[in-house]
Amino acid sequence: MPNSPVPLATSLDEVYTPGSLAHQGERWDQLAQTFEKEYGVKPQKIARAPGRVNVIGEHIDYCGFSVLPAAIERDVLVAFSTDPQDKDKLPKATASGRTVAVLRNVDDKYSPTHFEVDLSSWGGDLALPKKHHWSSYFIAGTKGILQHLHENAPKTILGRKENPSHIIILVAGTVPEGSGLSSSSAMTTASAITLLEISGRRDGPNKIGRRGVTEVAIESERLVGVNSGGMDQSASVFSQPLNLLHIEFVPKLQATAIPLPQTNPPFSFVIANTLVTSNKQLTAKYCYNLRVVETRLGALLLAKALDLPPQSQHSPPLTFKTVLDTYFTQPPTPPGPHPVDAPMPTQNPPELPTAAAHPTSPLPPKGASKVYELKTLLGLAGKELGGPGMEDGMTWEQVAELLGRDKDELMKEVVGKQEVEPVNGKLKIWTRARHVFSEALRVYEFRELLESTASGETTLDSSSVLKSMGDLMNASMESCQNDYECSCPELDELTALARQNGALGSRLTGAGWGGATVSLVPEPEVPKFIDAVREGYYKKRFPNLSKAELEDVCFATKPEAGAGVYRF
Repeated sequence: MPNSPVPLATSLDEVYTPGSLAHQGERWDQLAQTFEKEYGVKPQKIARAPGRVNVIGEHIDYCGFSVLPAAIERDVLVAFSTDPQDKDKLPKATASGRTVAVLRNVDDKYSPTHFEVDLSSWGGDLALPKKHHWSSYFIAGTKGILQHLHENAPKTILGRKENPSHIIILVAGTVPEGSGLSSSSAMTTASAITLLEISGRRDGPNKIGRRGVTEVAIESERLVGVNSGGMDQSASVFSQPLNLLHIEFVPKLQATAIPLPQTNPPFSFVIANTLVTSNKQLTAKYCYNLRVVETRLGALLLAKALDLPPQSQHSPPLTFKTVLDTYFTQPPTPPGPHPVDAPMPTQNPPELPTAAAHPTSPLPPKGASKVYELKTLLGLAGKELGGPGMEDGMTWEQVAELLGRDKDELMKEVVGKQEVEPVNGKLKIWTRARHVFSEALRVYEFRELLESTASGETTLDSSSVLKSMGDLMNASMESCQNDYECSCPELDELTALARQNGALGSRLTGAGWGGATVSLVPEPEVPKFIDAVREGYYKKRFPNLSKAELEDVCFATKPEAGAGVYRF
């Protein structure tokens, strides 16, 4: 349930799948021992938030469409106590009633620090370091929880009789930074949950439930300059073991657990980090920011071509999802699949559907699925946005002329304060639209495949189920490469190498232009597969990586539980 409390566990088998328990038990014991060595007392509790992998559904969340991520085993742990043994050795508060939070990390590269906070306040006096520091995420999570408590909960009930003088904290994280696995979201979420538990508001009649924690984590990341649509935090909070999480953003944030099928043999997802990081500040103007602009222009052009009613002045930016919803609720012409004038790229699997059967009425069939609607809009987008030359894109002048708008006013409306620089001056609106609608379609096809096969009671033959899952992942990668152009040579190399060595499907995960890949691999083949990837990619490109570093950049995972608190 969305408003259910963040879970409290007393055993690690409530946190991890069986294959992870032995390793994680040693890790948690070591964290507790290090905490006691650092502070002289045992931790009272440990807050945990996992990283995430997006299995399918890339670059469509900001277009309003749903995604299918999962929490991974790699996570951030925050061990904490409010009862230090020797307070004289800790920094003291500058005023009575204030609490000193002492932050330390098991990794020496993250320097220790501390900050003060009035836990009875709304956090207005909390300031993030001017120079970014790892503690920024914890401070942001603290500020976010305090604001949420005072804005959305009874102000007369603070959950504690008095504030502690100190909060002593030790952090341990295994989510690789810069890999596209949402290490920052895991840190912010774990920090927010820590403060929620300390405030006494994790459970009880005045609790802040999991939806509230997700909202806090989203807003907290924005405080440190990371804009997010909510997928990362939702996956970290709501995920369940051996389930993918279908996250919908419209009309409101909603997460549904989708069980993975039991197959024979079983399968794992293998994450491989390219170790290539896209410098967003330098590349956003012709990568991420440009893609957002191209999809917004595509939505405007498609809405005009379909003669949809104009949006109100104060409406949020038009998205492809808005166009789809409006078309099927206020159809100006009989809806239904239209022939695609511009051919689909030959790289896409021939079985990828682009049109459903023609409807016999102006409204979709009763009970029509999202698959039907997306096939319909994919066909309409091809008819209205495709055609000769559209693969190469349009200039700003051409787009403005089609919309009947002044170019400068259009750019101001769609681009805002962002900087964009179309490559060769061309906006590739049709190919971006083709990716968005086909990728959104693949998400629902993936969900329908899982729902139709995952009974949880019978062991299924893997051949057809895993092949279908892999085919959808491969089609997603081809669309990211050819239509959305968010891949890079290293991602292309890793996914090709993965397929050559037994992966049934392999694709980039995260924004792309670097980061990580996710591959679907039969479990008996995982050790051999990882060895082949390490030999074929890392030994060639990064020959000096240590054994520990190799284990950190390429590893198998299964969907794990979402965030929670562990009590000793």
